[in-house]
Amino acid sequence: MVSKNYVVTGEDVNDFMVMENTAYISYTVRLLYHFLFYNGFSREKLMSLHLGLQEGKHEIVSYKNLMFTEHFFVEMKHCYLDDKINIKSCFFNSKMECCAEVTKEVEWFDPIRREVITTPKQITKHFKSNTISF
Repeated sequence: MVSKNYVVTGEDVNDFMVMENTAYISYTVRLLYHFLFYNGFSREKLMSLHLGLQEGKHEIVSYKNLMFTEHFFVEMKHCYLDDKINIKSCFFNSKMECCAEVTKEVEWFDPIRREVITTPKQITKHFKSNTISF
């Protein structure tokens, strides 16, 4: 569906130079924002529409460590829309080995009314069958 290349930075790693779980989550959500931006929904536009993302549960399955300065790419394999957005992202090293899979739950949130809302129709149409590489 969507993929983007990155490099593991010092902010992403623990004392053993291994990428931490919080970094995997961060890249998964960051890729969702890239996807929205590509489809015309910048953070500014989302704010003007009174739309925000609220993170929920997540699950990480690690197969192989990503290390400091290592090149990798993230691929958003699945993105299911319902009351919640369920994202499945896979992390691949430069040898194309799957290093980790993250399943992340995100909800749309109206910051004015302070409540969780369903996915707006104007955004739903962009999730149908887009394939994008950054």
